Amino acid sequence: MKYHATRRVASVLGGAALAVALGAPLAGSIAATASEPGPTAPTATSDTAPPTTTEHQSGVVLEGTADLGGQPVMVTVYDNSRYGSSIQVVIGDPDDGGVIGYAEQATPYVVDGRIDATIEVDGRPLTLVGTVTPSGRPARLVEPMQDGGEQLVTRGTHTDLVADVNLGYGGDTVAVAFAPAFAFDLEVRRVTLYGN
Repeated sequence: MKYHATRRVASVLGGAALAVALGAPLAGSIAATASEPGPTAPTATSDTAPPTTTEHQSGVVLEGTADLGGQPVMVTVYDNSRYGSSIQVVIGDPDDGGVIGYAEQATPYVVDGRIDATIEVDGRPLTLVGTVTPSGRPARLVEPMQDGGEQLVTRGTHTDLVADVNLGYGGDTVAVAFAPAFAFDLEVRRVTLYGN
């Protein structure tokens, strides 16, 4: 049971683009546009031109760690305007008595620079509460790659974020250190090279 959000980020940004994005995404407000779905728009111009689609994605990626009563904690918050939002929390080692909590929703968890989310972990509520603010200027991203018979070109921005977020679970509250933390605002253009 690997990180659902990380897989989705990798598929959204591509391998090399993910490495670039981990340094910083989203111009403007953090998740104000994360609730805007990005329609796919076909752009092929003739019967012989390869099928082309363009989609818009914006959102937030927060990956962090904490220590909860001597147990390591890993937290992933992923908001994507096109593919939805998720939170995954791993407390301890799942192969040695640790627990995992996971939740998904269509709307973003980070709204107007705040997160106030509750998910269930091992039958008990776990809360993530705090602020998420831009840190620095948006950085431009252009990343071409080929994947599964498609040429993908990702263009957009990423912006480093500072997250001041506390995790509450089982009567304890601890700060989560998020790194990486970034927002993204991307246009992904796909051209079918071969296959279907």
